[in-house]
Amino acid sequence: MKKILFLFCLGILCATNLHAQKKSKKIHTIAFYNLENLFDTEDDPTIDDSEFLPTAPNQWDETKYQKKLQNMARAIASITNAPDILGVCEVENRRVLEDLVKQNDLKEKDYGIIHYNSPDERGIDVAMLYKKNRFKPFKESSIRINFPDAADKTRDVLFVSGVLGKKDTLHLFVAHFPSRRGGQQESEPKRVFVASQIRQKIDSLQKINPNANIIVMGDLNDEPTNKSIAETLNAKPYTENLKPNELFNAMGMLKAEGKGTHAHYNSKEKKAEWNLLDQIILSPALVNKKNNIRYVTGSATIHKPDFLLQTEPEQYRGQSPYVLLQARDI
Repeated sequence: MKKILFLFCLGILCATNLHAQKKSKKIHTIAFYNLENLFDTEDDPTIDDSEFLPTAPNQWDETKYQKKLQNMARAIASITNAPDILGVCEVENRRVLEDLVKQNDLKEKDYGIIHYNSPDERGIDVAMLYKKNRFKPFKESSIRINFPDAADKTRDVLFVSGVLGKKDTLHLFVAHFPSRRGGQQESEPKRVFVASQIRQKIDSLQKINPNANIIVMGDLNDEPTNKSIAETLNAKPYTENLKPNELFNAMGMLKAEGKGTHAHYNSKEKKAEWNLLDQIILSPALVNKKNNIRYVTGSATIHKPDFLLQTEPEQYRGQSPYVLLQARDI
């Protein structure tokens, strides 16, 4: 399996009344990025970070760490002047995020950081970066995943509520579902369980406010058609006639078009075969054209400026390590 770094953005449109019959509109970019094992070079005895130390076979040292930070900062900044909200996964701790936002390409963006340490054995967590002048969080929590088998551990799900633009509340979940290690079917119950925990929280939000603006984003390690997404979260690849208990998977049509974010090389066919495991999922309120905050239709796409395209090995040449999606705040 070749795992491709994935970045997608969601365009959100916000409208504010200036006069009785006039509105101003502002585009907000919301994105997710798998930071692919963003570890510092120091040994943390509470987690298994042995692969990312100067003494490891890959000799993970300060030079490599700083180069990785620079490359990722450049990639993030290339998305519409850097996203207003950026969900991330595979970060070791808060320090690596602080180092990331201090990079030359990002330091003037004035990013805030929301991060919690989770019980994942490798110490990789989810987190959120946000531009302080565009998004004002007022509630945050880390949802602990307690599997029926208490021995199993995984990443927490990050939950953040805040005000986007002038007045509209947006609820965001950042997730990194359990991997497919051991086989897709064998590991599926774990992803279904995590999805059920998110679904329960969504149901609670919609019970209080049926028109709640909700986004679920992350590396879900399942396709849009798999059980955890299509059934448990009840996310559909269409926006028309969504039922109140259904969600819209903005990446669903990309999958139908054969696009993806993770690849493995089929030696018989001599080509890369793509999976779309990173997704962004929206509540019906965000695709309702009457709502103050709404998704920019069709803005889900793959972000692939030339400098992000792979050139080697040959079987992945021309493939993009990032994906983009846009949304607007009205």
